[in-house]
Amino acid sequence: MPRRAVARALHAQRDALRHQHLTELKEGVQYPMEGSLMKRVVQFRQPVIVEDTSKGRFLTDPVLYKEGIHSRLGYPLEHKGRVIGSVNFGSKRKDYYSKKHITFFSQIAPQLAMAIENTRLFNGIKEAEEKYRTVIESSPDIIFECTKDGEFLLMSPSVEKITGYAANQFYENRGYGLSLCHEEDQERVQREILQVLKGQNDSLMDIEFRILHKQGHVVWLSLEMLPMKQNKDIVGIEGFCRDITERKKLDELKDNLVRDVTHELKTPVAKIEMAIDMFERSITLGDKVSLGRGSQIHEILRNNVNRLKNSIKNILDISKLESGVEPLKLSDISIADLVKQIVFEQKDSASTKNNVLTHQLPSGIPIIKADRDMIYHLINHLVNNAIKFTEHGKIIISARVLSDAVEVTVEDTGRGLDEKTRERVFEKFYKEMPSAFGSGIGLAICKNIVQKHKGRIWVESEGKGKGSRFKFTLPMIVDTKQKVTTNPK
Repeated sequence: MPRRAVARALHAQRDALRHQHLTELKEGVQYPMEGSLMKRVVQFRQPVIVEDTSKGRFLTDPVLYKEGIHSRLGYPLEHKGRVIGSVNFGSKRKDYYSKKHITFFSQIAPQLAMAIENTRLFNGIKEAEEKYRTVIESSPDIIFECTKDGEFLLMSPSVEKITGYAANQFYENRGYGLSLCHEEDQERVQREILQVLKGQNDSLMDIEFRILHKQGHVVWLSLEMLPMKQNKDIVGIEGFCRDITERKKLDELKDNLVRDVTHELKTPVAKIEMAIDMFERSITLGDKVSLGRGSQIHEILRNNVNRLKNSIKNILDISKLESGVEPLKLSDISIADLVKQIVFEQKDSASTKNNVLTHQLPSGIPIIKADRDMIYHLINHLVNNAIKFTEHGKIIISARVLSDAVEVTVEDTGRGLDEKTRERVFEKFYKEMPSAFGSGIGLAICKNIVQKHKGRIWVESEGKGKGSRFKFTLPMIVDTKQKVTTNPK
């Protein structure tokens, strides 16, 4: 006589059952517990026999009757004292099932329950492993596990992006990856790893160190690690590494800014204090401050207050440029028009030192895309410098078109530069004479502006007293991958 068997497992919330191996009742579909044979079996933990499905005693009886199932038996599946579902049998004959079937099923039901629970456990582990693998493969940080002998058991794919070396290269080599460490950091990192392996530090260890990328440049990493244990014994280390190179660069910029600000502001502050001391001494001695003396004190104060203001402005300007806070505002600009404007504005200033300021511009200089304010500042500063260090001479601004760039030259017949000064003139706060007025930042700003535009800047001079030529190039096509904002004309 044809019969049919079905397994029904309780859903996680225990309010529905999952059905298998029927035509009308779709495999894998969840059905409500209420009104079902399984509800009765699970609730009372007892087998239930349905002698005739045509009577519609339970929810699925009419469907089963249409399929030709005229009687059925439900038997509870228990595992470790907990009902996890039921096994159900159907026959095309009425009144088929009896106590002898219940006795038989009592022998096989425990094995069936164990098999189902093991399958659930296996599927749960498999699902957890898939989630864990997804986390590891998508993580931007390096996730790793390593034995006490320095053999890697796990290495996430992100290691290649950070170090340049593929994950399989770490599996092939022992030594905790210490060979990549910068020589100055290697001993310290090794010491920290050994402390964790010896159980001297059970908490999360966090250290920062440098490695050498496959291409040769330095990468800063933050390593967080814990001892890996098995039965309370330390068998290795596990943790993750994060690339902190950009953060270190920002820290360095901040430190440099503090140092530079301190260096640049000390001199004018000292001179302001000196002027105040002069004034206070005169008052203490009961002297009347003469007009000449008062003018001298006033000039010292005014000059150094202006110097402070200019220094602060320049420091803020170069900090913005170096940090990338201020993006390029690109627009179509004419180098020729900018040069003519600056010559017009600076002619009077040049003539006060008996200098002749002119331009030599060929026709056909193309329009380029650049930040107009920055390029104006660049050319204007070079002209100011030329006026400052030239007397009874000439200053000429010229331009020419190269194959892929426009080259601008600011030439003067002034003081000139020796070799040492030429090499350092674009450094921040460098001054040929420490006592010279000015912040020593202006040419560093010029260099930064040119670099942001992907150009070059340099200086030429035959030596002291032979004048100088400051030159820079601006590409006619700007790199579109650079982060810029468009400023329509």
